Amino acid sequence: MMHRFPVLTFQRGIAYFDGKPHLLISADYPYYRDEADNWIDRLKMLKMLGIGVITAYLPWRHHQLSPDSPPDFTGRSSPNRDVQSFLEHCRQLGLMVILKPGPFVHAELNYGGLPDWVCPLQNANIEPLRNADGQPQTWGGARLTPEGRLEPWPLPAPLSPEFLRLSQEWLSLVGEQVIGPHLAPNGPIIAVQLGNEGLYSNGQHAPWEYDYSTSALNRYHAFLQTKYTSLEAYNRWHASAFDRWEAIQPPRPSTLRREAQPSQLQDWGEFQAVYFNEILRHWQMALGVDVPILLNQNPPLDAPYGLDAWLTRVEPERWLGFHYGFTDWVGDVSANPSAFHRYVLTAKRFPGPNMEENWGFSQLYDSAYQDAATCFYQTLVALNSGATGFNVYTGVGTAHADSNLDLIHGSAYPDTAPITPDGLLTPKAEIVGWLAKFFERHGGEFLACRPMQPVAWGLYLPHVRLSAWSPKNDSQAPQHGKYLGAFQEQMRRLHLEYAVLNLERATAADLLTYRFLFLAGGKQMAESVQAKLVEYVCQGGRLVFLERIPRLDEQGRPCELLWQRRSALTNLPEGGFEALLADLPRPSFQFGRADIWIRTHPERDVHFVTVLIPADGETTLAVRLLLGNRWHSLHLAAARSGGALLRVENGRVTDCLLKGVNTYLGTLVAPYCRFDDQTISLDQPGDLLRLREIGFFLTPTVLALEKDQP
Repeated sequence: MMHRFPVLTFQRGIAYFDGKPHLLISADYPYYRDEADNWIDRLKMLKMLGIGVITAYLPWRHHQLSPDSPPDFTGRSSPNRDVQSFLEHCRQLGLMVILKPGPFVHAELNYGGLPDWVCPLQNANIEPLRNADGQPQTWGGARLTPEGRLEPWPLPAPLSPEFLRLSQEWLSLVGEQVIGPHLAPNGPIIAVQLGNEGLYSNGQHAPWEYDYSTSALNRYHAFLQTKYTSLEAYNRWHASAFDRWEAIQPPRPSTLRREAQPSQLQDWGEFQAVYFNEILRHWQMALGVDVPILLNQNPPLDAPYGLDAWLTRVEPERWLGFHYGFTDWVGDVSANPSAFHRYVLTAKRFPGPNMEENWGFSQLYDSAYQDAATCFYQTLVALNSGATGFNVYTGVGTAHADSNLDLIHGSAYPDTAPITPDGLLTPKAEIVGWLAKFFERHGGEFLACRPMQPVAWGLYLPHVRLSAWSPKNDSQAPQHGKYLGAFQEQMRRLHLEYAVLNLERATAADLLTYRFLFLAGGKQMAESVQAKLVEYVCQGGRLVFLERIPRLDEQGRPCELLWQRRSALTNLPEGGFEALLADLPRPSFQFGRADIWIRTHPERDVHFVTVLIPADGETTLAVRLLLGNRWHSLHLAAARSGGALLRVENGRVTDCLLKGVNTYLGTLVAPYCRFDDQTISLDQPGDLLRLREIGFFLTPTVLALEKDQP
């Protein structure tokens, strides 16, 4: 049977298939860890669950064992290298594919999926990636130490000419032999992901971690020359006296106090974003095919500099031609407040799909992922925070990786996937299927509905880039991340949704969408941004500085546009955020505790309500909600790390998904939802899906109940 596959485009981060918006639902299948004989069966099972898009890494080290021989994409050296057949199976089943050829992929593979022969230890022509101290940045290689750990191998500097040549050759062959022949509409490949969580799963690392290699510093000097056009202009801006570009050194922690100027820190931070974009351009050109390119940024680190370091490097507005996506791997957001806020920021920073949600790893990451409730919780947090799709990573468990691929991890990869290595469905599979059914029906409508966001946080990236270098306890140093973190905590406590705006890119009209705009401030701010904020205040916006009001422009010259308006700015009253925002409508709890998101259709009386109970919350709650211009009462019983997803039309719940079971936490609840006078419930512990015109799907957890009895 010949399938015609839709052409994928992205608008504002939303996937459009042949011009129609869709929530992008996908599942990862690491075919290279499985026997080729299993491929058709597992793909059929994913399709049965409602998955229409398969994501798959294409590991370089798996397909090209030697630099002297071409990559094996047909299985001549091993059946599970026959990616051509894998893609043909997808085509015959009508499954779309997002292929991820790296060059670095991580995926718990030896050396992150890079072949041994691009390691600087084995190829002296390849320069290592270096940190500010000049030390090589490493990754677990493909040999074991006497203690049974992977040897730390230096990573190649991405712009090292020899590595760049080899990586471009790899991507060129992938584009020519794999992507081109299988590209939609005649083939299943609808998009490609380049890199992995930055370049080497290091997209969130501090600006002093990389890249101080010679090849990168050469590019840094070229960046400075482009930005300032002449040494005279550079010296004037930085109050320096350099006689050649090559003499300019990037900031390092060891010399920060006595040498680095704020403008140098800002230059290096901006270069981090430019550098990433340039490497992507090299790789995109090497592919040589016209296909949407996705990225998968990982969340900020849980470190004092974490938020600012992440924001320094992650500037999607520069990624023209590349589409923002992100991964999980932040921790259990239902149990860890830091993980919650860092994950929410990742989803809010820019619209795009979640490209990896942890549905399979409990041993490697957190034991809470044994149960589907944790995965359910995180998926809905991402979607309500701005994600335009979600990925089940991985949808299929495998047990056939060879030693070239993986010397460390056990045979089952991952340990708790929705589909086991033996091809059995687990309870997770049912929840995956239910989410897929719900969003297959309502995904476009969910994306069209707008979140209630009366408040926004304003990012001024030059200030952020200074703050990334600030000592934690230095009250005189810029501390943007500290104030952003405090803002996030208060918004969650007050049950207020918020947006995140890049002040340099947003227009005054964009700002006026929000009644309140919070920002840290700093000593300096570009005159154009100050003028924009003044206009926002003059038009009735409430501008709140949490750190300080700038009195200088971007060059350090006096600029008091905002300072002169300080009497019109909003100060936090004695009661703090709660007193300031008291007149904003928000959920009102009678009892219980949960996170609540409300999305409202711009033209119809349709709303989506998501209620998620944290891991330490109570299993029952009562709350009043404002949907449109009407207040409603909601009584809910659901599992901890569980909750409810409701579609409400004309004041009635039409469809819903209630998660009443979390066997990991020992929470077995008969799910119950009373919305005004309408009741939807299950008379025994379990999970419940209701879809209008289809009816009820129920999961009474008899096995779990028996397990808990003495």
